[in-house]
Amino acid sequence: MVIKERLNKKSLKLLALLLTSMLIATVSATVYRYLYIDGSITVSGAYLIWIEGTDAPADASISGSTVTIDLDVEAGTPVNFTECLFLKNANESGFFNLNITVTTNVLSSDFDDAKMHIYENFTSPGTWQYNATMDLTNPNDYYYGSLAGGQYFRMTFEVNATTTANGNKPFDIQVEYWA
Repeated sequence: MVIKERLNKKSLKLLALLLTSMLIATVSATVYRYLYIDGSITVSGAYLIWIEGTDAPADASISGSTVTIDLDVEAGTPVNFTECLFLKNANESGFFNLNITVTTNVLSSDFDDAKMHIYENFTSPGTWQYNATMDLTNPNDYYYGSLAGGQYFRMTFEVNATTTANGNKPFDIQVEYWA
């Protein structure tokens, strides 16, 4: 009986060792194949660039694709910023489609007018053609158009705050573009 128990224990150990060896052999026999990605990222200058106009607010700033402007107005007094901001297509050889959208609007109860007018330079510097007016009090107001290589959009602002308006009234405009 003792001999039989020893044989069973040895058989179990041998069986466990045999199973482990087979498992290791199976894993070792796996054939691995590889795929690779050899990529790169090419960084170039911006295709559409903001340019401050001659009557842009003194605290206007441009940082990459973002322009920050604070249009200072007085309650009840209309103000026009006619040379405020330009958008240039710096890609001389191509054009871009643009979707310009008011993403954060100002309240219409604070303004008799809060508009951005868009003009395009089609022929030569100083020659501007009216394209559209965007109402900054209208959420999701948008303009869809295109801008050829080397051409400009001029953005002018017409603001008339009500006599009861006061304080800072933020707005956001998004320019989405593609070829």
